[in-house]
Amino acid sequence: MNRTLSLAGIVVFVWLLLLGITFIVSKGVLAISFGMATLVERIATQTVRVSVSALLVLAWLLSWKKVADYYLSKTLSRL
Repeated sequence: MNRTLSLAGIVVFVWLLLLGITFIVSKGVLAISFGMATLVERIATQTVRVSVSALLVLAWLLSWKKVADYYLSKTLSRL
């Protein structure tokens, strides 16, 4: 039962973090604008948006990995 609660806690944490990052992308990253008058401004805006979004997703994946590795090491040390 304890292992089930630990796994459920991990899943809830990761989903809440994912929802938070999705909110940041939808409200913050999409608000980034260097202008839309010229082609260079549009390319720069889209490049920065994609880069920031990718960094947020990588942060989410790394946090998922850290939590899973911690749970695995904790579980294996009990055996």
